Amino acid sequence: MIAMDIAENCENPIVRGLEPDGVIINRYDVDFANCKFDETAKNILKQLILKSGKKGFAVVQMGKTPFTGAASNMEVGTYRNTWTHEIPIAVLDNGPEVCEMVIDGLANGTFVLVLRNKHKGANGKAEFQVYGYYQGLTCSAGANEKYSEETDGGWLMTLQEQKSPKSALFLFNTDATTTATAYEALKTEANNG
Repeated sequence: MIAMDIAENCENPIVRGLEPDGVIINRYDVDFANCKFDETAKNILKQLILKSGKKGFAVVQMGKTPFTGAASNMEVGTYRNTWTHEIPIAVLDNGPEVCEMVIDGLANGTFVLVLRNKHKGANGKAEFQVYGYYQGLTCSAGANEKYSEETDGGWLMTLQEQKSPKSALFLFNTDATTTATAYEALKTEANNG
């Protein structure tokens, strides 16, 4: 059941696309017991807490359309519909360190990813979108095409979260500035003690 009018927001019109930066976190490094949701808006995560000594890693996608192909699609279920979130990540390198520390990790790990929408929404509530919180993002495809014009011989890895109960989850606490500070802090080692 819906709970508000469906209409275009003329004061804050939607803008398509994503900003070129995000933060990827090994899902097992998230302290789920201490993460906090907004009490009234259930699609807003107020605090994304990492375990002590853990941190997220920057993911940068340059070009006109960063994270091209990012999408969320409804999956029809027998008793309940769920969502599949898919995020392609281009890794523009193919060195031994990158293959060992990024590609092999992406291929076999489970992740939470925070991306920045170009559409910020009212007070910045829609800027930071979280993927993989519920089921984890795992690699559904990976390829290294030596003559690829898109990756210049690098890698294209696709992360996917299946069976998510929410169409979208946003990171937002108090205001845009507070949330941006929390987002940046995800890239430094957590000190919870």
